[in-house]
Amino acid sequence: MVPLKPSLLIQSPAVPSSHAQAARLERLPTSHSRISLFRSLLLDMQIYSPSVKVVNQHGLATSQPRPVFGDQDKIEGKVTLDPSCSQNGRLTISLEGAFEYLSVKDNADDEYPRNPTVRKHRHVFLSSSAAIPFSPTLDSRSTIREALSVRKRPSTSSLKSTACRACEFSFELPRGSRPGEEMPSTFSSTTPTQDSQKQSSTEELEVAYRIMVTWEASDGSGNKAILEAPILFQPDTDFQSVDGSAMQPQSWLEMPLMPERPIPFNCAVTLPRPQSFYRCSSIPYFVVFATNTRSPCLVKEIAADATIVVCLIRKITISPQRTLQSPTLPDTPPASDESDSQTSPFASRSRLLKRSVRTPTRSHSPDESFSANKPLPELPRQAFSVLQTLQTQVAIGFPKRPRTNDMSQDLPDGLYKGNVRLSKDMLPSVDWPGISVKYYFDVSVLVGQDAVRARVPIRVY
Repeated sequence: MVPLKPSLLIQSPAVPSSHAQAARLERLPTSHSRISLFRSLLLDMQIYSPSVKVVNQHGLATSQPRPVFGDQDKIEGKVTLDPSCSQNGRLTISLEGAFEYLSVKDNADDEYPRNPTVRKHRHVFLSSSAAIPFSPTLDSRSTIREALSVRKRPSTSSLKSTACRACEFSFELPRGSRPGEEMPSTFSSTTPTQDSQKQSSTEELEVAYRIMVTWEASDGSGNKAILEAPILFQPDTDFQSVDGSAMQPQSWLEMPLMPERPIPFNCAVTLPRPQSFYRCSSIPYFVVFATNTRSPCLVKEIAADATIVVCLIRKITISPQRTLQSPTLPDTPPASDESDSQTSPFASRSRLLKRSVRTPTRSHSPDESFSANKPLPELPRQAFSVLQTLQTQVAIGFPKRPRTNDMSQDLPDGLYKGNVRLSKDMLPSVDWPGISVKYYFDVSVLVGQDAVRARVPIRVY
């Protein structure tokens, strides 16, 4: 499957026109009222957003405002080059969304101390970029004077213009192609964990978006400038989740626990419907059992000695997809000899020199020519998957039994009521091409040598 990419609209000067770069650019029509400014030594970038949020920088005590976008918004902005930049160069504007996983496991032992185990993986699930070439702005009157007078050197003022060079951009975020497929929201957390062997570890999860602008001079100076602007992507699910976190479930769904072999009793788990839970809420559940023969001895044994194990499991899966090429920009053809002849008075002389010099060429076989033009194969990307138990609850016995005045109603022989508290630091569920974050509610009941189990997929947002 090919990953989805945002569509990019660039409003830039046409190349190689000598008057377009000096022309004034009109701002793209937008309803965004907030403007965030990011600056470097050679680049200025303005980002238009519907809202701005002040966030704390990771590892620093300072906080800075960040542009905030929703799933229905366009990411728009403007990039301006400093007049001191070279007149020849290329400006690249890109949008990137990446997921990063870092786990540092402490292998400290009293007898054999070892280095910690580090597991790190970064996956770019959203990427789009475009390159805009820039050429010097020439004065038409000075060009005519230089064409008539060959002895005079080209004036410096005609080749170096102080006109403001700017480029406006607009990214339209992609949408899922099927129900439930949504781009992950911005997220960052650092959580200490502990496995079944009581070994401590630290887990860092991050979903980050950024706009990156790169300027590369093509005059041989090697000058390069990079400007990054982090942005926040937050759909409207957070607003809906706050209202729905305190609501009581309207209906419940009962799912049977499957045995490994035929046994004389049945168990089931009951969860609220639908199985979607906010990170700042909890998951209420019931585990019930009933015997097939209504044996009082068996009912008493299960109600007193059964072991109930409830686990909250998270599975992260990265499936690298085939990347797409960067989109091409309309109305920006590359510079050619014909275009140079219109702007440079020395183009005809350079072509005469090229004709007088003959470089020997050797013939190529069809197979050799095909192999020379064939692009190199893309390096395979490694898949990534991690399954982790976030919470575990263990209980002995079924302390309750349902009661009703209707004796004809078929009720279970035992009931256990529990509650799993979620955390705001939990990574929300993700279903997007190339990345998947799934949660499972795992329930097991052990009676002697027999065990029944069910693993129910749930959604955390």
